[in-house]
Amino acid sequence: MEATIEKGSKACMWANRLAGGGLILLVVGILGARVGLSPMISMLLLTLAALFFVIGGIAALTGLIRSRGTAGGRSAPLTWLALVLGVAAILNFGATMRGASGSAPIHDISTDLVNPPEFVAVAGLRTANDNPAAYSGGDTPDLQRAAYPDIETIVLLDPVSFVYEEALAVAEDMGWEIVAEDAGTGIIEATASTPFVGFRDDVVIRIRAESAETLVDIRSKSRVGRGDMGVNAGRIREFRDKLLAAVTP
Repeated sequence: MEATIEKGSKACMWANRLAGGGLILLVVGILGARVGLSPMISMLLLTLAALFFVIGGIAALTGLIRSRGTAGGRSAPLTWLALVLGVAAILNFGATMRGASGSAPIHDISTDLVNPPEFVAVAGLRTANDNPAAYSGGDTPDLQRAAYPDIETIVLLDPVSFVYEEALAVAEDMGWEIVAEDAGTGIIEATASTPFVGFRDDVVIRIRAESAETLVDIRSKSRVGRGDMGVNAGRIREFRDKLLAAVTP
């Protein structure tokens, strides 16, 4: 029995160390993204933190079972915390995978697949290592239609000037950095940052009149990566829903 408890104590020790290391990586990853650390490095740190939490959670569960919930000579509260962090990391991973299910391996999403809005002002913000500002083309339209059939031009009956002002207000409310705006052409260009690690995606909104209707098209493209796990489509849906809520009495 004492040997089993001793093994449990060692497992709890490693659980506490891994949980502590994971917390440090988590904090550095989140804060680093806000002080100029590369999003890729921040993402790597957060991924490592999650791995530490999962392994630490397994060690905590093993240690608590062997020590009959006492953690042996280690801190029981810290061991239980390690277990909770491990479970939380697994649940978060599952939620992320569910959210990304059905997403297409593309990173350039547009409501108009025939004549997508073009990036002009934000194009100059992209570096040689970023995805090009030009529309991806190729099989992107077909992949988008299959994965996101609801992403299409927004058709409204409100005046263009009114829709433009509301669209600009929605973009600002969503926390986007407005790069260029021109009410005359109905074009708004902005940059959006993803939570936590701060991946930067570019957005262009085009508002124009056609007969008695006002057509709103929006395009969102990631600066890095081949796929976006549905982030750009989600951003367009959120903008669409907020704009419809703003213009509908």
